[in-house]
Amino acid sequence: MNKKLKHFLITLIVLSVLVIAVLLIKITSRVPENPMNYAGNTAGNLYNRGLFAEDETYIYFANVADNFRLYRTTHDLTDTVRLNKDSVEYLNPDASSTYLYYSRINYRQNTNGNTVFDLLDSGIYRYNLKNEGLSRLYTETCGMVLLGGNNLYYQTHGSDGNYDFYSLATNKTDAKAHLITNDYILPANYQNGLLYYSGVTEDLGLYSLNPESGASSRFADVDCYRPIVTESGTYFLSLTYEYALFYLPHNSNTATSITNERVSSYNISSDGRTLFYQIDGGDNNRLCRYDIATGQEGELLQGNFSNLNTVSDYLFFTDFEESACYCYDISNGSLSQFMPTAE
Repeated sequence: MNKKLKHFLITLIVLSVLVIAVLLIKITSRVPENPMNYAGNTAGNLYNRGLFAEDETYIYFANVADNFRLYRTTHDLTDTVRLNKDSVEYLNPDASSTYLYYSRINYRQNTNGNTVFDLLDSGIYRYNLKNEGLSRLYTETCGMVLLGGNNLYYQTHGSDGNYDFYSLATNKTDAKAHLITNDYILPANYQNGLLYYSGVTEDLGLYSLNPESGASSRFADVDCYRPIVTESGTYFLSLTYEYALFYLPHNSNTATSITNERVSSYNISSDGRTLFYQIDGGDNNRLCRYDIATGQEGELLQGNFSNLNTVSDYLFFTDFEESACYCYDISNGSLSQFMPTAE
């Protein structure tokens, strides 16, 4: 083999290796596509700060016992580990369980172990569940965050101090934030490419929004607050009846009351069979469960509670001061504190 041919072959091999390496980097760093109708968390959880979320293998959560830092546990709650030192809320795993999106709230932390830069940081982050890599997608504090399809929908303060509504593509390199509307919209209900929300800016009706086109339309004539849209109907708090909990079937124009007392927060179980809500504003504040099939209400605990999150067979919630977290096992009715420590 002459020297020119040998040199050519060596150069070709080196170039081939470099091309393969670049392709592998691109492939491994590519963000997997989500189905168009995929939602990273439920409306009920996001209304309650999205402190818990799940995929087929794990439950991801903000650990109250550790300044809301990011943890995961198995569905039987037996194998719990801390993923990183960020304090988090609005958790949204993607459909492939490759990435977890969340809002960083390190300004809430009050323990040692963080640099000054960590403590000052906020914004929206993407955490790689496979290799623990972390990417910052948005640099400012924000309100509610939802992963819907291949977009993050979130709230951020506009120039007038009110929340504006933005989207950010997750499957595009160097994607830019897109302002959808200056209206106040809570990005919680995402189904079949549409967002459902209460029209706080104009009125209190139930609206649907196509986030791609920005077009919205009235979905139901109700005075709703924090609606949860299901396949059969919509649960909501009624401002006319001082935040009592109501249900409106999709095939009816008449809403029925579930409770005539003031509700401060509520959620629905993962299987859609049980409602949980905090009765507030009176002398008998309590956390209740409601069997949707039978219409029977039961009391879980007397007192003031918040952050009602449902995943798998569990209801997780905190006391009003957010000093303790509790776990209610829906399958057997057991109730215990949920305050795991880092391994």
